[in-house]
Amino acid sequence: MAPVTGRPRSSRAQRREEIRGRLLEVVEELLAEGESFTELSVERLVSRAELSRSTFYVYFEGKGDLLTAWFEGITDALEGSAAGWWALGADARREDLRAALDAIVVTYRPHATLMAAIYDAAAYDLAVRELVEGMMSTNAAALRKHIRAGQAAGFVDPALAAPQVAGWLTWMAERSLHQLIRTATDGELRGLVDAYTGIVWNTLYAPTRR
Repeated sequence: MAPVTGRPRSSRAQRREEIRGRLLEVVEELLAEGESFTELSVERLVSRAELSRSTFYVYFEGKGDLLTAWFEGITDALEGSAAGWWALGADARREDLRAALDAIVVTYRPHATLMAAIYDAAAYDLAVRELVEGMMSTNAAALRKHIRAGQAAGFVDPALAAPQVAGWLTWMAERSLHQLIRTATDGELRGLVDAYTGIVWNTLYAPTRR
């Protein structure tokens, strides 16, 4: 009779995700209390999560590894929310753009604390840094494609250099989401989305509406 091999692997994967979820909750709690992910030790994490250090290293190579699978999931969610922006066409109005950008912000906001941990980890963890750089390259490429399509269709300013503008807007948004969204109240968030909309609208679309 052939041995059953799927069940142990499935059980291990499930246990790993349970422990990851528990540890990520602790990370959020500690960051909210003012600790930085860079200075946060594995000992501090496992103590707060009531786990052993050996259990941590059974499932994760280090703090960066703890974040990577989660990051890949939120990246997929953000790419999905950005699809509304890329779908805008010649008939798009400013309020359509605002709705598209608001969807991105709403998707990002619940994860802002852990995203802050990702950026901290990227400073010293090569694997995490490569994930962040890959996400930013993907985002910039998608915006560049949208700009060029809009220029060809006549609804994006034809004078813009698509690669450079896409790079500026992408990194501007990344820093703003990281630094501003995380601590914003609901009222402040609406103002931030309004400001973001104004910057993008006036840069890309407004010149063709005059």
